Order: sequence, then structure tokens, then C-alpha cells
Amino acid sequence: MADELNTEDPDPPLPSLEGRPVPRAADSFGVNVKLETYSLDLTHKKGGAKARGFEKILGITIEDIDYLEGAIYTGVTLVPVSEVRDNAPWGIKCVVKIPVRGRGQKTRRLVDVITSWEIATTGAAPRLVTAYPTS
Repeated sequence: MADELNTEDPDPPLPSLEGRPVPRAADSFGVNVKLETYSLDLTHKKGGAKARGFEKILGITIEDIDYLEGAIYTGVTLVPVSEVRDNAPWGIKCVVKIPVRGRGQKTRRLVDVITSWEIATTGAAPRLVTAYPTS
């Protein structure tokens, strides 16, 4: 018996989500834990730099976690995806740039916070992978 030719595309195209909201954004999850244990944790080996950035750029610290969490949850439902990346074998990542207003002496600042959302399978709710402010 002759070998059959595999015509399945080994690298299927990424979903066309750019310019549209993250699918199931209202069901997104993982924001509080990611902020608490990574993006706002000054002691985290990799996240500490992000925490210092939040404090320096937006005046946001771990004490402002509820504020930032709310801004991110609201933003992901309103702001369209700016980029889709392959995240094999864990699905795809959708990048959303969410405008966040600073706190304290930085309240006049409005800065994009880059968020990345993992979507493990088609139809799955998005999980926050990272969040950090632009300068």
C-alpha cells in the first residue's frame, strides 16, 4: 500500500482577531493572581521590573491591585486585539493595549498597559498571561 500524502497544513493560519475584541472577554480570568504574584510583585525575579514600571510610570503599587484589576477587566471587553501570536502548544496569545489612568500624583497620566491573553482552545475563556505599562 502506498503512503498517503498528508495535505493537512502543519501551521494553520492564526485566527483573524486583530481589530476585534478578545473572544469571551467577559469571561476572562486570572487577572488578580497574575497582578499579585507577578506584575505588581516587587520581589518577583521577572515581574519585579514590571512592578517598578507600574509604580514609576502610573503610581500604581500592590495597594492599587483592585483598581488595576478593574481597569484591565473593563479594558479587555472594550479595546480590540492589536496582535495575535502563536503560543503552541498552549493555543494563541492576544495582545490588547488597555489605556489606564495613573494614581496619586500620576492621575493626569493615561498610559497603555500591554496585556497578553492566552486562549488555550477555540471557545476557551482568555487567561491573563502578563501586564505591563508602556513608557
